[in-house]
Amino acid sequence: MLLNLFIKDFGIIEKTEINFCRGLNVLSGETGSGKSIIIEAIQVAAGGRASAEYLRAGCEKAVVQMTLDTGSARHIAGLLSARGVAEDPGETLVFTREINKNGRSSCRINGQMVTLNVYREIGQHLVDIQGQYDQQLLFNPEMHLTLLDAYGREEIAEIAVEVSMLYKEYSKKRRLLEDLREKHGLRVKRQETICYQLGEIDSISPKPGEDADLIAEKRKLAGAERISRLVGECYNDLYGGGSSGSVLELAGRSLKALERAVEADDSLSGVRDLTAGALYQIEEACRELAAYMDGLEFFPARLEFVEERLDLLNRLKKKYGGTLEEVIGYREEIEVELDQMKIGDQRVGQLERELDQLLKKLEEASEKLTGKRLREARNMEEAIALELRDLGMDRVRFSLNFTLLEEPGEKGGEQVEFYISTNPGEPLRPLAKIASGGETSRILLAVKSILSDMEGIPTLIFDEVDTGIGGLTIKSVALKLHNLAASRQVICVTHSSTVASMAHQHLSIRKREADGRTRAEVFRLHENERLEELARMLGGGQDGGAAMEHARHLLKEARMLKVN
Repeated sequence: MLLNLFIKDFGIIEKTEINFCRGLNVLSGETGSGKSIIIEAIQVAAGGRASAEYLRAGCEKAVVQMTLDTGSARHIAGLLSARGVAEDPGETLVFTREINKNGRSSCRINGQMVTLNVYREIGQHLVDIQGQYDQQLLFNPEMHLTLLDAYGREEIAEIAVEVSMLYKEYSKKRRLLEDLREKHGLRVKRQETICYQLGEIDSISPKPGEDADLIAEKRKLAGAERISRLVGECYNDLYGGGSSGSVLELAGRSLKALERAVEADDSLSGVRDLTAGALYQIEEACRELAAYMDGLEFFPARLEFVEERLDLLNRLKKKYGGTLEEVIGYREEIEVELDQMKIGDQRVGQLERELDQLLKKLEEASEKLTGKRLREARNMEEAIALELRDLGMDRVRFSLNFTLLEEPGEKGGEQVEFYISTNPGEPLRPLAKIASGGETSRILLAVKSILSDMEGIPTLIFDEVDTGIGGLTIKSVALKLHNLAASRQVICVTHSSTVASMAHQHLSIRKREADGRTRAEVFRLHENERLEELARMLGGGQDGGAAMEHARHLLKEARMLKVN
């Protein structure tokens, strides 16, 4: 419950403090006196939009502060705790909003600085403001579905959450599938390129270091004829000899001569041994040269093959890497990429199957939600019809029209729109097309009446809910506001003397000029002052005495209605 509202340098209000009571509080005043500023101040204090435009001219900052008793809103303690806000032991919360000249604002709850989101979230659980904007919301079919779900409470909430979660999961996977399909064409082209490159590399099958071995072999094959000639000449000199004999023969004769000489002079034994060693090495060299010549052949075909092979390897290195090792590494990379693409193609099929399953679950949950909504819609129609009957609209027919969607969305498989018929015999039509301002005000009041107990918000504020209503109908509206105030606090800005007469507390907003500045002030009216304000509100050409008499009659009638 809103206990106190403090306003400083806000609009045309220099400084004022308003104490509210339980039950029905009404605010009245001349047109332009500043009634709307009080509502705007409460909106800002509860977390609504704030801007530098609210600052009183010449001031650096504006302050709006509301003090609330949370005793009737037991869930607030848990909400405060979850958001890290310390609650006053006496169940009192103080909301303070400061608006600076630069347009920025600060938010405090019980002196503790909080973010605007936390501030607004908690404020919305304590104060509900219904104004012209909320009447416009009644013309928005999306709001109608929200109101139906609020009426259905847990009966609808649980399955509605399930539908929302299923739809979000379905939408996420559908976007992923669409993305994969969009990229499928690019993947196909890339797969073709990779398959061509793999085929090209695999057709050659390079081995690490193969090019170096082939270069060495090419060098050997290209010089095979020359090597054969040189090795043959060497072998012939060492072993074959000519007219004078081979080196081996000469060395053999020299060794025999030295052996005979050693018999005569033992000092030549060292030379003999050296000659013997040389002879043995020449013999070994001859054997190796013979073996080399046996294995040495000149193959032009092999040389051609080696040269062609090296050309193929060089082409691979030019296209896929500077070395054969890099070519082989690149092949491994694109093979992995191709495997991943194949997995991606498999993922498309898997996602399609998952989407089918999700859509089936979504459709089943949406169908279940539709059934619950239809049942609650009939209950809501009956409840609003009763409320409208109390508000003088007993001949009005009210209905919730369902339009099924081709595919379920986040909020289910249907759209819901309020339909009414204001005259007997007339067909039901969309509320937005035929409701007058007065009818819209009463429908809004009827909706808030049936939802107020469910929402558990302790303070309801109505800004000129009686717009466009007069005669006997205004009495039913006034009584409805009074009945609402039996279970919660109601604050109402009104131009109606009938509504004002039902108030438990009557506040008057007045403008005055002082020192060249306009100021709006709020006064709590006592009995005589209240009579005068009701007489002023009655106005309309009546003389003062008649208006006062009419005001007394209104208060007397209001007291009787309250008792009954």
